[in-house]
Amino acid sequence: MRMGLLTGLAGLLSLGLPLHTQTPTDSLGDPLPQGAIQRLGTLKMRYGSVGGLTYLPDGRGVVLSGGGVDIWDLATGAVVSSTQVAATTLTSVELRADGQALLLGDVGGAVYEWDPAQQATLRSWETGQGGLRSARYSPDGTRFLVAGGSPMGYMEFDLASGARTAAGATDFATTRCGAIYGPDGSTVIMGGGYDHLLEHRVLATGELLQAWATNYEAKQIRLGPERTTVLVGTEAFAEEYSLTDYSLLHRYDAVPGEAGRCFAHDFAPTRNEAVLGLRTGSIHRFNRATGQEVLGWMAHSGWISAVAVSPDERYVLTFGGGLLVESDMDTGRPRLNWARHGGPVRAVAFTPGGDRVISGSEDATLRVWDPVSGECLLVIEGARLGAYALAVSPDGATVAAGCKDGVIREFAIASGELLHEYRGHRGFVRSVAYTHDGLRLVSSADDGSVRIWRRDSDEPPLTLEGHLAGVLSVAVSADDRLVLSGGRDGTVRLWDLAEARPIDTLGAHRGWVEAVAFAGDGRRAVSVGRDGRLMRWELEARGEPVAMDNGSSCALSMAPDGNTVHCAFSTGAKSWDLAQARLIGQVQGHAGAATALAVSPDGRMIVTGSADTSLLVWEAPTAGD
Repeated sequence: MRMGLLTGLAGLLSLGLPLHTQTPTDSLGDPLPQGAIQRLGTLKMRYGSVGGLTYLPDGRGVVLSGGGVDIWDLATGAVVSSTQVAATTLTSVELRADGQALLLGDVGGAVYEWDPAQQATLRSWETGQGGLRSARYSPDGTRFLVAGGSPMGYMEFDLASGARTAAGATDFATTRCGAIYGPDGSTVIMGGGYDHLLEHRVLATGELLQAWATNYEAKQIRLGPERTTVLVGTEAFAEEYSLTDYSLLHRYDAVPGEAGRCFAHDFAPTRNEAVLGLRTGSIHRFNRATGQEVLGWMAHSGWISAVAVSPDERYVLTFGGGLLVESDMDTGRPRLNWARHGGPVRAVAFTPGGDRVISGSEDATLRVWDPVSGECLLVIEGARLGAYALAVSPDGATVAAGCKDGVIREFAIASGELLHEYRGHRGFVRSVAYTHDGLRLVSSADDGSVRIWRRDSDEPPLTLEGHLAGVLSVAVSADDRLVLSGGRDGTVRLWDLAEARPIDTLGAHRGWVEAVAFAGDGRRAVSVGRDGRLMRWELEARGEPVAMDNGSSCALSMAPDGNTVHCAFSTGAKSWDLAQARLIGQVQGHAGAATALAVSPDGRMIVTGSADTSLLVWEAPTAGD
């Protein structure tokens, strides 16, 4: 065992000081929630949602968040300023031609011209355009155009006087992306759905010049750099059309089917490229002369809703899966490569020595962390489609990952090398556990089965069947005689491991049983479920369980004292004294739901993983506190 962890904890405890007073910030200097010792990963550049983004001429990034405008130094990942501009959500941003101001629009129809240097509103207008989706400067900079859903259509206003100069309706059933000016500023192009995607109209009269393109709904529209084409993102691809004869120039189809839905895009004019952000979380560069893809890369764990190419075309700024990322246009690599998961954390485990934490994520990677320093020591790739369960072998040499593709993969913790694959489950593997002798591996999956694998043999696993739906959790007793399982059928089941036969069915939960564990010597068990209850079961007495109101939970872990149980809860964890059925502690502070939990072998720390992609290490309360 490394001495750093034990020495650090012992030193703090010997002083009689709570750990959180000694480490108020994480390894990157960001504040920690009360009670937290360290953060594994980071929340930098993370947002719940973004209403739009763009670049300033100097390369800083502008992000709309709620009614506010954040300006980022993207070279360092620091927020330069954060200013509240609107009382409601901002939905549109465009840089003025001289680079000195931004035109902002909010969902209620208010439009603001905002000075980023002074972080001040220069002037504002109430347009009456409810459900505003876009606000755009005219080519000559004297007017602005808004469009939205209430009323369905567009309006134009004079910048100097605020007087309305034009208005028009649309034949769309819905409009998601609003409107842009046509090539010379005398026409308007609107994007919407469902019978057609694009309309070209005379701005002053609303006369329809052309309605064209079909694919359910236009996600975003953008005028080409030459002002002679329009790029539209659709349900399955992006298309670029000539505005001379409305002919299709190119279909940019990077990913087949609806996975290729293009919510956002931009142009790189000097490269003569279209840059797309897709539903898959991937970014794709296309040559506009040939229509061929130049480069594609995965940047996000979720759909990309905003894309902006930097003024020098070295970078592309995107938002997707809750994360703001600036990628190098030539390599696809993030400019700032902070150590963190790219998707929600679904599983976490300590190594037997307690000096390492291993996390598994929907981003299809495992990460090995130092829980004290917060350093990421190793990234293990290959957990296909995401790691939803983890277990560390008793000797601390291997980690088993239950993956979304139904395969259990064993990796060497020291090197990340793939050692073995266990195939046979159908559906997500939801839980894995090693026997304490290290000879067997127990797993469960959405196929409703529990399987027992011999690690030294390629023989088919023993299969335990009886759950009426997916099995979400398994646990092995300390003497390796029993297996406990919990499933979507609301039951907790007890099995004889050696004989692979059922012993008992416990059914007091009113909903999915998300996690189970043995307590102490194995005569007692615990379970948590979506019904919000933590259950204590007396396995020999077979009496009624003791229920504790924990709130909905998807993970639990027993402390080594056999009496303290820690349960994921909301954005943190709750800790319970089982013998007295009382709550002894609670911590919260994740930016998303707590989705995974583990307790250290010495019982002093718990670590929670979250949908916010990070983990928090906490000082663990004990029953004696």
